[in-house]
Amino acid sequence: MKPSAILFGLLCAFFCLLQSALLPGQELRVYSEGERPNDVRLGPLKTLNGYFPFDPPKSLETWQSRRTEVRRQILLANGLWPLPEKTDRSAVVHHPIERAEYTVYGVILEVVPEFYASGNLYVPKNSPKDPAGKPRKMPGVLSPHGHWQDGRFFKQGEEAFQQDLKSGAEKYDPSGRFPLQARCATLARLGCVVFHYDMIGYADSVQFPHGPGYRESMNTPKNWGFFSPQAELHLQNMMGLQTLSSLRILDWFETLPEVDPERIGITGASGGGTQSFILSAIDDRICAEFPAVMVSTGMQGGCTCENAPYLRINTGNVEFAGLIAPKPLGMTAADDWTKEMETKGLPELRELFALYGVEGNVALSPHLNFGHNYNFVSRADMYGFMNRHLGLGHRFESLETIEQPFEPLSTEEMTVWTGDHPKPTGEQVGEVFERRLLKEMTAASDKQIAALVPKANDPASFGKFREVIGGAVEVMIGRTLPDSEDVQVLKDRPIEAAYGSCVKTRFINSRFTEEVPALMLVPKNAQADNKNTLLVVFPGGKKDGFEADGTPIASLRKRLEQGNTIVLLDLLGQGELTKDGRPLEQAEIFGYEAGKPPKGRALAYTYGYNHPVFAKRVHDILTVLAGLRKEQGDRITLVGAGGAGHFVAAARAIAGSAVGNCVIDTQGFRFANVEELNDPNMLPGAVKYLDLPGMIALSAPNKTTLLGEGSSAPPLVQAAFAAVGATENLIVSDAALSR
Repeated sequence: MKPSAILFGLLCAFFCLLQSALLPGQELRVYSEGERPNDVRLGPLKTLNGYFPFDPPKSLETWQSRRTEVRRQILLANGLWPLPEKTDRSAVVHHPIERAEYTVYGVILEVVPEFYASGNLYVPKNSPKDPAGKPRKMPGVLSPHGHWQDGRFFKQGEEAFQQDLKSGAEKYDPSGRFPLQARCATLARLGCVVFHYDMIGYADSVQFPHGPGYRESMNTPKNWGFFSPQAELHLQNMMGLQTLSSLRILDWFETLPEVDPERIGITGASGGGTQSFILSAIDDRICAEFPAVMVSTGMQGGCTCENAPYLRINTGNVEFAGLIAPKPLGMTAADDWTKEMETKGLPELRELFALYGVEGNVALSPHLNFGHNYNFVSRADMYGFMNRHLGLGHRFESLETIEQPFEPLSTEEMTVWTGDHPKPTGEQVGEVFERRLLKEMTAASDKQIAALVPKANDPASFGKFREVIGGAVEVMIGRTLPDSEDVQVLKDRPIEAAYGSCVKTRFINSRFTEEVPALMLVPKNAQADNKNTLLVVFPGGKKDGFEADGTPIASLRKRLEQGNTIVLLDLLGQGELTKDGRPLEQAEIFGYEAGKPPKGRALAYTYGYNHPVFAKRVHDILTVLAGLRKEQGDRITLVGAGGAGHFVAAARAIAGSAVGNCVIDTQGFRFANVEELNDPNMLPGAVKYLDLPGMIALSAPNKTTLLGEGSSAPPLVQAAFAAVGATENLIVSDAALSR
């Protein structure tokens, strides 16, 4: 044999030896050195100033399904899934102030124990009569004020008022000085009962400030405050409390003897516009909405009262406003973030309303010569809208003449707090009250959720559990198992190894522009008809499946010897799915207004527009699972090893029977132990919906092996399997899967 041939043979043998150990370090990489995955998640996160287009559905059937999903998403983000039990508390209506054509009352409504909504009720004096001379019920209009200084008490300064008169933004005095009161007084004159109510922390809402933001002192394991990790884990946020207030106000308002419950509209501007379309989106009792200068594909709302985790992931204000369809929707635009609404938003809403055959029920009044406002020009459009759609029956020669001079109320006349009804003080205000309020809200929610625990041999109870808890997990994770056509599986040539071969593989989710690097370990004795595949998830990524010398760890070698194919992957923030090559230790979160207090650390500004890191990691598992099913059928076992069980439990809750068997090693993990907002395991709402046991329970009735929980499964998990008669499919071991 020639020396060159001998040398060539030795080189080949040398390289085979390197490959047989699967090569530590560089050979564990799927991507070449310097190559980055084409994954949108490695780029910048979305913010409230992003672009939020609305893609109208092609059929009414598609829209009805989508509408149900978006409504559930809004409710969950506001901490209102399921809706809290209604209270039987009536409002205190007092302190009447007489005007020539209407009476104004102060109103105090207990939303939850000791937390009050406040506002002014305008009731027309000359209500219409039926043929027998009895008063007819009148249309009602709810009117949240928005972020005007002092809210309901707002009075415009002299200089600004004169500028508005000069520009044509305002026409009359005192309407231009008191624009918020003007719309209520005019609607009352037109024959509407109007309730003008406070946002939290404005005017008479004095129990805590508007959007206090994150405070280290309120971040405690018990008796926490808003914006803390525990509050987020329970989906307790200022927007949710404000939305609950709107719901309870509507509960009360529709029962007023003067109000026709079939003709209730709502209008507000800016933040009040957000309140208007959110209430209309989640409650069918609103029959017409007119959110001014808020609906757009641009900026979605800058305040913590307009943002909550999950709220605008894959949706936005245009779609929220459209949820009222086919009932009437009116809007205004100005020289602000709404200025492109005529071409970006309105055409799509018209397409949506056309599905119902009522394209004319959506209207936009663009006034791009004015800045952000609810001025006379916009109010006049609203009066015409309400006249048409609430059946007021007026014939206007000109909208310019509708808003006539009126006698405004002073702050002393408007306030609901009087000698007989004193303002809350002491333990009913501030951080002491905030802690107690959240504690009581937690107890009420826990009681409501506990009632959903399945009962033995009662599949219907498990069905309800799946509807509520499973529905919550679906929103929190934000994905279903991908369709096979959305996932591509790209494989390199096999690398020979002692156990068989290793195939570097990329699972590409083309729908969302995401990639997952994986190593597929194929045993020598794999048979064509043996498609048992283990998809194994480790806390540190695919590297955890190998020893320092590059050989698979003992537990994997055993499975390979048994003829099982093993797939190891990197989740987002692991291995090759990192921005800088280092494992993700802290999730990126950001505030608003350049991070200035109090908005600097509100989690809603990150997870209101982007999936939490935990959810994104579950997405990776679902992508790989879909790709494996596409290639190898459904004989797949999903394994969460070394304490990665919480990722796998969530994926199984979504995938269901698409996973033949599931091995979940929790090592005792609980979301309740997450102490920082930027913890990669932060999943807002997880504790509210029964923590990790709640996710594991959703595996029923499918075969599940549970490790890391001691000698028995959590009672909730046992109850779920017993409810569907599948206790034999739940296997519990006190062992652990680790390196």
